[in-house]
Amino acid sequence: MRAAILTVALLLSATATAQRAPYLQRLTPTEVTIVWRDGNAAGEVCYGTAPNALTERVVASTSGSQHEARLTGLNVLTEYFYAATDGSGCPAAAAATDHFTTAPEVGSDTAFRVWVVGDSGTGGSRQAEVRDAMLGWVGAQPPDIYLHVGDMAYADGTTNEFTDNFFGMYSDILRSTNCWPAMGNHEGRTADSGTESGPYYDAYVLPRDGVAGGMPSGTEAYYSFDHANVHFVVLDSHDSPRSVDGAMLQWLDADLAAADATWIVAFWHHPPYTKGSHDSDNESQLVQMRENALPILESYGADLIFGGHSHIYERSFLARGAFDTPTTAAGYLVDTGDGRIDGDGPYDANDGTVYVVAGHGGAGVSGSADHPLMYFSELDQGSVIFDVSGPTITLRNIRRDGEVTDELTLVKGVEDALLLVSPLGGETIAAGAPLPLRWLAPDDTANVRVELSLDGGDHWGELEASTPNDGELVVTAPEVRTDEARVRVTDTADATRTDESGNFSLVGTRTFEPIAFGGRWEYHDGPTAPTADWNTTTGGWPEGNAELGYGDGDEVTELLDADPNVPTVYFRQSIALDGEVTRAELDVLYDDAIAVFVNGSQVLGIHVDDGLDHDTFSSGSDGDDARASRTIDGSVFTTGENVIAALVKQASGSSSDLSFDLRLTLVVERDLPGPDAGIGGDGGTAPRPDGSTRFDGSTDTDGDGGDDGGCGCTTLAARELPGALLLFGLLVLALRRRR
Repeated sequence: MRAAILTVALLLSATATAQRAPYLQRLTPTEVTIVWRDGNAAGEVCYGTAPNALTERVVASTSGSQHEARLTGLNVLTEYFYAATDGSGCPAAAAATDHFTTAPEVGSDTAFRVWVVGDSGTGGSRQAEVRDAMLGWVGAQPPDIYLHVGDMAYADGTTNEFTDNFFGMYSDILRSTNCWPAMGNHEGRTADSGTESGPYYDAYVLPRDGVAGGMPSGTEAYYSFDHANVHFVVLDSHDSPRSVDGAMLQWLDADLAAADATWIVAFWHHPPYTKGSHDSDNESQLVQMRENALPILESYGADLIFGGHSHIYERSFLARGAFDTPTTAAGYLVDTGDGRIDGDGPYDANDGTVYVVAGHGGAGVSGSADHPLMYFSELDQGSVIFDVSGPTITLRNIRRDGEVTDELTLVKGVEDALLLVSPLGGETIAAGAPLPLRWLAPDDTANVRVELSLDGGDHWGELEASTPNDGELVVTAPEVRTDEARVRVTDTADATRTDESGNFSLVGTRTFEPIAFGGRWEYHDGPTAPTADWNTTTGGWPEGNAELGYGDGDEVTELLDADPNVPTVYFRQSIALDGEVTRAELDVLYDDAIAVFVNGSQVLGIHVDDGLDHDTFSSGSDGDDARASRTIDGSVFTTGENVIAALVKQASGSSSDLSFDLRLTLVVERDLPGPDAGIGGDGGTAPRPDGSTRFDGSTDTDGDGGDDGGCGCTTLAARELPGALLLFGLLVLALRRRR
């Protein structure tokens, strides 16, 4: 039956002519393959190191509508721009989306970012939300490579489903970011790993010959590749033999035996541990991968293993040796902490492995979420970003609403190194918001120097010339806009111990709560109506903290409880804003009716259908301490002072209680200056031995952070700074430290 279904599906997919925009495959330090589909009989790629200088050409091999152009002899870690054409000539310039950067030198400590997605291929709104949440979170530092752990084209992995639900959904990402896939069971409905045929194998060009690193597997069903100091292993848990003596696991053993990398990361579709929409104790493919593949991987020190298939997000403790069925945690948890730098501390990856189920990329989620090996589980859609920076990996789950709901850090071989772990680069920080700096350092490091650059490391300024080595310093990010902010930490007694982040962004967008639940309000609870301008002015009323009201016993501020009731009670306060409001969320607690105003404009009304007059009672009631949330129009806010006002109505003269509280959450976009091109000022570029500069023109030759030239100048944070350097003077330093 399976063979008959497969034959029909292949015939259907072979007749499809859906077009696909260019996408990257088999990216290495010196080559890449560019694939696309159109209706042309021939194809060619024009490329070069500038968008308007596409001076090189490669003729594509063409099969049907698909073109594949292999670009070789490229320079390591170099950005190229390209255009996929019909062979009739090269355009004047590449499209903005069409570029790639070759991989770093194998074995190097070059930092890079990875996006991991699984079970995404619905083509629906949740899949798009997950994609957009990732793009919003990474900002100016998009992922360098993309791992997909399978089920990328529901329901059957047909050609058209791939085109619509994968290549269409991720088109702009795939044009500049190489995707390394593992086949899922839904792709397996129309693909055959034995013959390497079907839409999945048609779509991808994978390194069966070992060209991207690792041992040649002789098949595209499973393979390996190297990227900087990470060796990646991709297995086929659906359609290739999963026995210990089978070809795939025999190859796995040989591949790992030959690997020479700091990190080993593996991924496939069926996870070895899960209690989501699938149960790893009850399903053969999951059990077999756990019992047969994991002992091999763990024996070679695998650090991080991803799966999908189960529609849930799960992340394990650091574990080792849990191969039994059913799975138990007893004796197998190496570290029972949370793995967070700002929590129980990072995991030492030399001691065990972290397992992640990332089957939450778009399909509906479900399950008990109670696997004994898992530290954190979440039944909501999202995707995973992990950043590799030399001896550290930092992993984050980015939920579909953009929130980071899980985070951990793995470290390896850092006993005698100073290691910056936050920021790593790629983060987006609101200017003026807290910027936590975290690091790991040897025990004999007493103090560290902390520096900031706003121009990608060309110029540096000291945040603190010397701060105690307690692993954390929180500063306020400067009020500037840049995509090239960097932080550096250095041992003040040994300048060879130093570490620097990649670029991160400072942006004008700020999300905050100008009004929190429990806030302080002016109130008017008398029997007569206030003046007509009550909701556009403040002052002259009594004040009290929320919850305000009477009759329930939970009030912080008790209001007038008259008999009969005063029909309407009024509340107001003012807030100051420094930019344009692009999003506003209102949450209210009330009893029995409420209306909310911003600068006199009504933005919310519940059970006030009979009018807002002072003597009018509510038109309905939702019971004690009712709650409601609304997104409101940001245009009602102005830069400067704003009055937020509310009225609460009783249902009748004999109602027993009244309640009020309110929370306001805003996203504000501020117009900020960029980093000055002349940062450093006159005479402010005197070189240090480590290549940095001091902003005062003095020199530091002994690495202690001080001036050796008799300048008598103080650090950046303490000096009066001219011109553009006043931007740094806005820093609020050393707000708090973890002891």
